[in-house]
Amino acid sequence: MGRSRTLLALGAAWLAWIWVVAALSDRTWPWLEGPHNWSYDVERRATPLTRWDSGWYVGIAEGGYEAPPTRVGQETNHAFFPLYPLLMRGLSRGLGIETSLAGNLVSGTAFLLALLLFGGWVERHHGRERVLPAAAVLLLFPTSLFFAAVYTESLVLLLALATVVALERGRLVPALLAGYLAGLTRISGVVLSPYAFLVSLRESRARGPLRASAWARATAAALAPLAGFGTFCLYHTFRFGDPLLFVRAQHNWAKSEKTILDGPVLIWNTIVEDVATGRVFHKSPARTLEGVFLLLFFVLAFVLLRQRRWAEAVFVGGSCLLVVFTGTLESAGRYVLPAFPGFAVLAGLPLAKRLRVPAIAAALLVQAAYVFVFVHWLWVG
Repeated sequence: MGRSRTLLALGAAWLAWIWVVAALSDRTWPWLEGPHNWSYDVERRATPLTRWDSGWYVGIAEGGYEAPPTRVGQETNHAFFPLYPLLMRGLSRGLGIETSLAGNLVSGTAFLLALLLFGGWVERHHGRERVLPAAAVLLLFPTSLFFAAVYTESLVLLLALATVVALERGRLVPALLAGYLAGLTRISGVVLSPYAFLVSLRESRARGPLRASAWARATAAALAPLAGFGTFCLYHTFRFGDPLLFVRAQHNWAKSEKTILDGPVLIWNTIVEDVATGRVFHKSPARTLEGVFLLLFFVLAFVLLRQRRWAEAVFVGGSCLLVVFTGTLESAGRYVLPAFPGFAVLAGLPLAKRLRVPAIAAALLVQAAYVFVFVHWLWVG
């Protein structure tokens, strides 16, 4: 109980910090605003932590999915999964509050619940002494602001943790439900599938020899996120006649035709071009840092492999591969956020006592800078 209260207090304090920075940023230098295509009505009523892709979730919550794209380069909302905007709609109508604020409440609540599950998971796998450092690393990561914004990161994190924790406690039905809902939240649910399979087998093996029933439970755990993903595809099939419409919609933003298999090549070409033209930090610092975050989590996946934490390595590595196949580094910093085992590993790195306070101060300053540029439409993760 003491650990839970401490984690809730830390999480609430962190959310307050992010909101204070966002509110101050919104009122500071109002003329400093990057280009965007939001209408004045939506921009006027949206909260400071509702920017960029948040608008798609607001649109789905208020009006559902629109007509499918008819040409390459036409941006539509079909790339976004339905659970998060459905929760926004329910909360907005139930409480009579503005849609974007409902999204912030969904995100904040999901994050606090996820933080509690994360603390318990860390204690079971790394010991009690690792809990607070791991929570601090998660809270202070530069792109963690998306846990408070109108984005799906906090909900994905909660459902991934709920799935794994339920499996580790031998509670299959809650695990199946959480896994299914994760599949309805974001494509990350596909990565959760092998993780759930391996965790279920690991827990069964710890109780004795693997029998047919253990393989059946593991298979069910793996299929649950895929079933959620499949439900989304079936919806697109029945309504629009295209089960993979979300893929076509996402790729349309590239302004030219591409496929999932083009992703690694496109990212490699981007890296080569940035290095060759000197844009690494001069013109594209945010994109460069996104690449650094992605590389960091690939390294953490390797560390987990070295520690023989096979299931966690698959989840963290798979989360990184999702970015690679999108063909852009723009979202790498937030796509790795649900890969919670990586933060537990980061928290285990040695740090001298005299450096802890300066490190926390530096992390908060960097995080404040990220919030500032996000609120002013100057950077999107």
